[in-house]
Amino acid sequence: MSPRSTRAAGTTARPLRAAAAALAVAACAACTIPTNNPTGRAGATADPELCGERQVPGGVPVPTGDLSGWKQIFTDDFDRCDLGSDWGPYSGQPGGNPNSHWDRSMVEVSGGALTLKAERSAGEWVTGGVSNYPVTQQYGRWEIRMRADRSDDISYHMLLWPKSENWPPEIDFAESVSGERSQMDAWVHWVDSNGENKKAQATVRGDFSDWHTVGVEWGPGIIRYLLDGAVWAEVRSDAMIPDEPMWLGLQAEAGACERRADWGMAPCSDASPLQPDSVGVQIDWVAVYSPERSQPDATAPTPGAVQMTEDG
Repeated sequence: MSPRSTRAAGTTARPLRAAAAALAVAACAACTIPTNNPTGRAGATADPELCGERQVPGGVPVPTGDLSGWKQIFTDDFDRCDLGSDWGPYSGQPGGNPNSHWDRSMVEVSGGALTLKAERSAGEWVTGGVSNYPVTQQYGRWEIRMRADRSDDISYHMLLWPKSENWPPEIDFAESVSGERSQMDAWVHWVDSNGENKKAQATVRGDFSDWHTVGVEWGPGIIRYLLDGAVWAEVRSDAMIPDEPMWLGLQAEAGACERRADWGMAPCSDASPLQPDSVGVQIDWVAVYSPERSQPDATAPTPGAVQMTEDG
């Protein structure tokens, strides 16, 4: 679930703490997400011949212009070699996840895409993650064109994290611990009226080793989870939905087998062929919108969408 980084059974990886600068963001209690890199270069070596070209690795160009009810405020199609100043690479151990370690060298921009890499050496995993903390807002729409290599060991987490760094809330709109990438999960985390941390989850099937556009719309009393432009799940509850500014986090983490056990899913097999030592999660582009009206239309449930409730 989140940049924080770890999720309790069914959580995400959460960033926990800001660095010294006002824009610095922490990803977990034990680690800081550094943002004091003036060039934004994450440290991985990119092929200069693949930088600056108008490539569309995901097969769908980055959207341009406003949508009905939404004003486009930010896009990034990663058509360069540097990460750029709109992103901060994570470093350190995800809070609560002893199986993974973030390092800026695992973030690469090349070939028209951002790749969050994961590499295993001597039994230890190092992975990549980034935050889009300069684009922080209360309510909005976020979309990402992405895919992930098949792996039993590596999960991915695309989420909204609170600017306050006080967790919860958290909105996870695309997560997968499926080795085959045959399913994707959405989560929402909140604090109930008794002060207890609560969460709800929904699952959608598909081949997420192939390119898809995943996203979320968030407004007062409504969260809609998007897949290729369609609403597949939603939350319709004032109690469950955050009302504070949040920013986008994109993460790859090790420990997917352990998380599967937490979530009550089938365990990983030692004989599984899905255990490569190098795994990539690719993002072709990111688009962010602010609401042009007070909120997305929340008058009626979306036909066919999974309704996530306080009961889980």
